[in-house]
Amino acid sequence: MLVGALVLAAGAVALATTSSGADVGPSGVAMPTGDGDGWRRVFSEDFTVTTPTGGFEADYGKRFSVYHGFADTAGTGRYSASALTAHDGVLDMRLRTTASGTPLAGGVVPLVDGRWGGQTAGRYSIRMRSDEVDGYGVAVLLWSDDNVWEHGEVDFPEGALGAPAYLNVHCLSDPAQKCIQHDTGVSLADWHTYTIEWTRERMSFLVDGTVVGTTTENIPTARMHLVLQAGSNDGRPPRRADGSLQVDWMTIDVPAAGAGPTASLPADPAARTLPSWVGDARPAHTTSG
Repeated sequence: MLVGALVLAAGAVALATTSSGADVGPSGVAMPTGDGDGWRRVFSEDFTVTTPTGGFEADYGKRFSVYHGFADTAGTGRYSASALTAHDGVLDMRLRTTASGTPLAGGVVPLVDGRWGGQTAGRYSIRMRSDEVDGYGVAVLLWSDDNVWEHGEVDFPEGALGAPAYLNVHCLSDPAQKCIQHDTGVSLADWHTYTIEWTRERMSFLVDGTVVGTTTENIPTARMHLVLQAGSNDGRPPRRADGSLQVDWMTIDVPAAGAGPTASLPADPAARTLPSWVGDARPAHTTSG
């Protein structure tokens, strides 16, 4: 297993706070406002428009590209727009096996100014949770606009539905290898906000606003876009498996004109000088991506 220079933040990850009231949305944390700290908001969605079951694409098609009609990463499931519905303020990806025996997968790409990606730096946040669904996993990732693996792949979070959330950064020189693998210490079964901050100098990864890792290695320089995909893991999911990945909101920020934003660092200055993997086991890792 290869590991990169991931600096880990000291201390436990702060848990998401919850509040009462409609303004905080179904997950208990409101979608943050845009702009500030050298970033400019270019995309946000909190899924307030309710759609019929499986009818997400009709109402959200101008804001998302929806995966449909091709095999998922594991090759056993198939992406289908029918897996996606918006209701009660969330995007609901319902993973299950059809009557014909095909495991359903769901995938969306936020459209910035009506098109895929185009970013060479950005801050990407998603607030999500999942049921525990046997045989299914999720990956939120940055992926090459040109569909070239050697341009980079950054997965955060990634893991089996309802299981631990992992950070995985693939090596630019050999993308079949993961240069960084890290168990974030939180569960995909609970509501959390996951953020990737990507600049040319550094990438940082945050859970609920707390930095859980930062690296200056294997940083993509090509144009990338954010993808949310959930589908079958290795093998065929049990036919009885049925459950949802839920997303409360998503945001994308890019560097503001004339600004040079820097990615966040751990609050504890001492944590910035820790050698790689201090205080963290190197996990075995099997996911959908």
